[in-house]
Amino acid sequence: MSRNGRGSDGVVPAFGILLVILFGSAFAVFASMALSSRFGGGGDDPHGYALIFGTFFALGAGLVTALGIPLIFTPRLRATAFLGSLIGYLAVAAGLVTALLTA
Repeated sequence: MSRNGRGSDGVVPAFGILLVILFGSAFAVFASMALSSRFGGGGDDPHGYALIFGTFFALGAGLVTALGIPLIFTPRLRATAFLGSLIGYLAVAAGLVTALLTA
């Protein structure tokens, strides 16, 4: 038991690490798929489905990753980590949406 009586101190950071690993790797795969479809030769994805669905799934997985990152930090640092991860997510999301709309 922790000092505040709310369970183990390592459960929330472990859950955050699990979220970041699972959804972060999915985000990396989908974002890579979308961007390689957009900036690649175009021979592998003639209709643009990898770009469309890769962007859509990358945005969802990236949001879960951005919300999971602050859970890794101590409660005192979570607000700062949340702000940083949200700003990073918004920057990457803007780039992905821009790549989708300019194709």
